[in-house]
Amino acid sequence: MVQKKTFTIYDIAAATNVSPATVSRVLNGNYPVSKKTKEKVLAKIQEYNFKPNSIARSLSRKETKMIGMILPDITNPFFSSVFIEIEKEAQKKGYTIFLCNSMNDPEMESLYLKVLYERQVEGIIMMGGRINKTGTVREEAEEVLEVMNKIPVLMINGYMEGVDCYKVRSDEKKGLKIMLDHLAELGHKNFGLLGGTQGITATDQKVQGFIQFLDEHGFHYNPDWHIYSGFSVESGQEAMEKLLRNEDLPTAIICINDMVASGALKECGLQALDPHHFALAGYDDTFVASILTPSLTSINHNYKKMGQAAMDLLIETVEDDERTEIVIDPFLTIRNSTKLYIP
Repeated sequence: MVQKKTFTIYDIAAATNVSPATVSRVLNGNYPVSKKTKEKVLAKIQEYNFKPNSIARSLSRKETKMIGMILPDITNPFFSSVFIEIEKEAQKKGYTIFLCNSMNDPEMESLYLKVLYERQVEGIIMMGGRINKTGTVREEAEEVLEVMNKIPVLMINGYMEGVDCYKVRSDEKKGLKIMLDHLAELGHKNFGLLGGTQGITATDQKVQGFIQFLDEHGFHYNPDWHIYSGFSVESGQEAMEKLLRNEDLPTAIICINDMVASGALKECGLQALDPHHFALAGYDDTFVASILTPSLTSINHNYKKMGQAAMDLLIETVEDDERTEIVIDPFLTIRNSTKLYIP
């Protein structure tokens, strides 16, 4: 006699292109679900001849209350700031974060995707690494898609072409323009941009915002004042040293992140140059910004809202056929490194 197949909520989730949590919400009525999604899930439940008690048993066996998170460098204050807020929000909801630090190694990312799935996490959050490349690597995208067939994936400040997952991002182009507005209001007309790497979305978006702002406001873009160097303190020092070789210098300098700004200030010190010679600004508004001398004006990604949005999408938010993207507005934190400019 052929044994009848026993289905689980994961079969229903896969067949209706929603998460197992959404199937549970439809059955239990504990969170609102859109009418379209509810009808689709209920139709599949009827087709598979599901019984609520069997689904409940599958839930009790499979639920781990664990979310996996893959990031490239936990020592980078930006990544650690986002992680802390996600962890706080997860704890409120009774979840634990399984942190994987890939150390900027694509092979480690691939390994962690596999490990997290095998550990039966209920969702995976990705930051940096492959999702920050302007050009998507097909093989890397396919690995993420394979995982998405089984569990939800959410990307923070990144994307991959052809990977239609949940996304939470800070509007980095808008943040750069907010900073430039602040500097222009202080009287600055000559702007420099230091740090970052071409082909990384976090850099490319800021550069686009920078050039667009200058063009719209009639300010001159000087390629000698725009120096790519990386994201570290050392790269900031290198970029500032190169900038200072120019005979003509900008009066305001924006750094791609707070670490680069820290390196720029260090180089000013080595060259016995008063850091107030420039209005110097960072980006990310990490703890680094508040401990530098002078304290650093910086753009804050609104980390708390990012953490809340990420956990809500993975756990609570109503899911429709299309994956959801939440864009967070950044804000400006003004400190001592920018001041009124008198031409």
